[in-house]
Amino acid sequence: MFPKRTLAVLFAVSLMWSLAACKDSEEKKAPAPMEPQKQEAPAQAEKAAPERVTGPIAKVNGTAIDSARFYGELDKITQGGARNIPEDRLAKIRQNILNRLIEETLLSQEIKKQEIKVTEEEQNVKFDQYKARFKSEQQFENYLKHGRTGIDEIKKRLKQSTALAKLLTKLGKLEVLDEDVAKAYETGIKMYTEPEQMHAKHILVKVAENADDEKLKAAKARVKEAMKKLKGGADFGKVAKEYSDDAMSREKGGDLGFFRKGVMVPKFEEAAFALKKGQTTKKPVRTPFGFHIIKALEHKTKRIKPLDEVKEQIQASLKNRNTFKSRRELVERLKKEADIEKFIEEPKAK
Repeated sequence: MFPKRTLAVLFAVSLMWSLAACKDSEEKKAPAPMEPQKQEAPAQAEKAAPERVTGPIAKVNGTAIDSARFYGELDKITQGGARNIPEDRLAKIRQNILNRLIEETLLSQEIKKQEIKVTEEEQNVKFDQYKARFKSEQQFENYLKHGRTGIDEIKKRLKQSTALAKLLTKLGKLEVLDEDVAKAYETGIKMYTEPEQMHAKHILVKVAENADDEKLKAAKARVKEAMKKLKGGADFGKVAKEYSDDAMSREKGGDLGFFRKGVMVPKFEEAAFALKKGQTTKKPVRTPFGFHIIKALEHKTKRIKPLDEVKEQIQASLKNRNTFKSRRELVERLKKEADIEKFIEEPKAK
């Protein structure tokens, strides 16, 4: 490919405390007929699975965590035991689920103790914001289907995260000071610097560097013909569609979009950045890919975004960092103060 472009696709949707399950791609094989003496095999396989606890799986300050919640989440990951997960990893998964349920219970108890409330209006606003992340209603429906969740579950998680944010705010853990923002801006200035960029179009007539005389002559004749049409007033985009061998940009009239220095091959880059807006290279530019005719559309100089432009972005980032840190610290404190009983075997240390 001609330009070393990087395409970034941003779509990530997650909720605090959510789990995702994935399907095993292997097809199940039909079991071979079993001889009478081998009929104890199913019993052996079933014996290998840990016996399930009934009733509470744990108690936190006297509040029971029902085992149905625990096994429901475990089954999402293991596909009800269908996935072949190594025993040591499965033990860790079980313990992580239990610890998360304990932490949720501790936080819920503290939220109740601190009299934190989340109104229905606040919950609806959060849900609308969450749903707005999806490009369409169909995309949202697909997420509900393949994410194995529902609207009620999403609203429940949003309510939990909103209540937690209110709790941490009340405890004075989420405050972001102006000096914190200024410091983060200074230390991360590279993140807020837009490099010099060029927006250009091009027409590429491919020919290898070691091409024989006949192919080289044909390429020169073709690019010369394209140049002649441009000098005669022909539209660059139309000429690109007719003559360019760059399949990625040809149908867009040769448009390469914006690119910064270090992305294109050196000779192309040097010629492109030397052009002023609206200018076209007077002669074809030879690179390892062939001959290029380049037209500059816009040239952006290096720019450092001012603090006022990125202040809200920095504040949100610092608030997220504070939320993660203060939640962890709060949970550690609550665990030390709590009476916690677990009715499931701890994973053995390796």
